[in-house]
Amino acid sequence: MNYDDLLKGTEITGQSEVPPRPGEPPFATEIYYKKDDLFYGKLHVRKLNNAMYLSVISKIPFNWKQLVGDMKFSGTMVDSAGGLLWLKENDKTLAQDLAYIEKYLTDMKNKDAKSKEAKK
Repeated sequence: MNYDDLLKGTEITGQSEVPPRPGEPPFATEIYYKKDDLFYGKLHVRKLNNAMYLSVISKIPFNWKQLVGDMKFSGTMVDSAGGLLWLKENDKTLAQDLAYIEKYLTDMKNKDAKSKEAKK
């Protein structure tokens, strides 16, 4: 599986094999990524069935839980808490959701910057 293609538009910062317990064979691969100063996280890919879980970590939203109800993901939202968001993805939805999250956070960052500037 070509992770560069899956995470196109992000910088891959590392990769590791994940065993269920120390000393056992890996059941998943985790690919660490970042997108500028907007967000970072990892793509967790299961070896058995290629199931993909994307973690997204950002300091821009204080709490994803308050936002996800209005967001339209191509994949499925699994969990959200604080600055952490987990999505279940596949090779067809991953790029769409990464682009959507990038646009959403960029818009949020620009709106916050304008709001702070207006208060001065």
